[in-house]
Amino acid sequence: MVKSILDESCILNQSLTLIADKWTLLILMALMQGTKRNSELNRQINGISPKMLTQTLKTLIRYGMIERTVYPEVPPRVEYTLTEFGKSTADPLMALLKWSVDWEEQLTTLYKNRQTGPAGNDQSATN
Repeated sequence: MVKSILDESCILNQSLTLIADKWTLLILMALMQGTKRNSELNRQINGISPKMLTQTLKTLIRYGMIERTVYPEVPPRVEYTLTEFGKSTADPLMALLKWSVDWEEQLTTLYKNRQTGPAGNDQSATN
């Protein structure tokens, strides 16, 4: 029997639950460029707060997608890198990036309309 994609036990649903949030995707994409320190990630990912970065990194470590290496130096140096599991997201994320670039104009318009509504009416009071 085929499971519904809305079913919690569906593998697609489970996969999206793990990676389909804004900060997770951006952190994974940043780490695809190589090992990074917390401060590098914070500079590279516009708009992420230090608290949200730390929370998301901890979650990705718990999921086994990234690993954290602490070097016994003074001051301490901590670096984050993708695991093999994390690296396996490269093809799907690059496909999403390509889709975003290919449809940039339409996506930008939709994003703006999400803020104001299709007729230019501010929707913030109704959301």
